[in-house]
Amino acid sequence: MIQNNSQPKVALITGASRGIGKAIALEFAKAGMHLFINYFGDEKEAAEVRRQAESFGIRAEIYNADVSDPAQVREMFAVLDREFGKLDILVNNAGIAQAVKLTEMTDEQWDRMIKIDLYSVFYTSREAARRMLERKSGKIINVTSDLASQGAAELSHYAAAKGGVTAFTKSLARELAPHVLVNAVAPGGTFTDVRSSLEESHKNDTRYLLGRLAFPQEIAKSVLFLASDDANIYTGQVLGANGGSVMNG
Repeated sequence: MIQNNSQPKVALITGASRGIGKAIALEFAKAGMHLFINYFGDEKEAAEVRRQAESFGIRAEIYNADVSDPAQVREMFAVLDREFGKLDILVNNAGIAQAVKLTEMTDEQWDRMIKIDLYSVFYTSREAARRMLERKSGKIINVTSDLASQGAAELSHYAAAKGGVTAFTKSLARELAPHVLVNAVAPGGTFTDVRSSLEESHKNDTRYLLGRLAFPQEIAKSVLFLASDDANIYTGQVLGANGGSVMNG
């Protein structure tokens, strides 16, 4: 589905050592793409993702960088240039979530959320766009959230950041068309490492029409679709992989 020529595509995925990012990396590897796996923290986890990805016969490299730091982002892209010489797909997946009441939220908590979940998308997209526009080809896929549309108590900073990602996606799609396509996937609740201890109590979740949370692999398949040639008519779109919590259209 992905490859229409003899040259495998190269994808950079941020926050890809666990959860949704890991699932995206493995789906891309199955589809035959080379991977530049960004992580921040546990090198062993990232190395294991690389090992699993390379079992599908592709090349994968890991790189430790805080994508909320523009200097580290610039260096990461310089290494990507040296290692692969091109970038076809950027997936902005890195992010954090933290519940805190507005009246108790500190300036530092607000700033950290916005920097990691929103600024990082700007920093990486800026570097990717410079390269993609030069080649007149590329795709940027952002992972936002259903909470960008519906909000959530005690997650105002998270919803604000993800709302910014959604608006940024649509604006960038207009700016970079027709050569660079920019889309987003907005997951609902998803079984990730953060939720693993809650899995039993959330198997039946009435907030979602399907009565359950998503699995990372389900979100990853939506990202894979947008990365594929089958989605070449899509730009400025947000796919709601959310079990019916938000209905668009």
